[in-house]
Amino acid sequence: MRLIVMVCFLAAVVPLMSACAVPGSINANTNTGPVRAAANSDMARTNIEELTLLVKVPYPTEDAVWKEYAGEKRVVAVLRFSPQDANTLVAEAARSGAAVPATLEVEPWFPNELIAEAEASGDNSLKGSAYPATAFLQEPYSAGRLTRIEGTDFFVLEVRETWPGA
Repeated sequence: MRLIVMVCFLAAVVPLMSACAVPGSINANTNTGPVRAAANSDMARTNIEELTLLVKVPYPTEDAVWKEYAGEKRVVAVLRFSPQDANTLVAEAARSGAAVPATLEVEPWFPNELIAEAEASGDNSLKGSAYPATAFLQEPYSAGRLTRIEGTDFFVLEVRETWPGA
């Protein structure tokens, strides 16, 4: 019986001891700082506080997913506002410029509702009305557009340092 208890004890303790750091060893769970950040930089994010470090968000969001394209100096965000805030946002955006019909390609990281809508459209795109993104701009981003997706309270925000062709 003692032998069984001893074997069980060693079976439990030896793996724990090997998890302890030994000088010169590499732990697979070690955060490698910039390497890990670079690996995650291509992922869409959902932290609205991080987004507000890059752009202004004038109303509380009900849903937010966004992606920073650092090499292109561009941020794309899909934001869902309450129906009341969505309508107020459109009214304010219209003061900066008239709505222009827009067709957007759906990205794989967009919310499932928008992906399904794009697939149902037959051409894998989203239709909406685009406005100047004036209320969202802050340095270093000086150009952008805000597109309200038809029939929803979702908006696609795209901001850049400079707009292509401008």
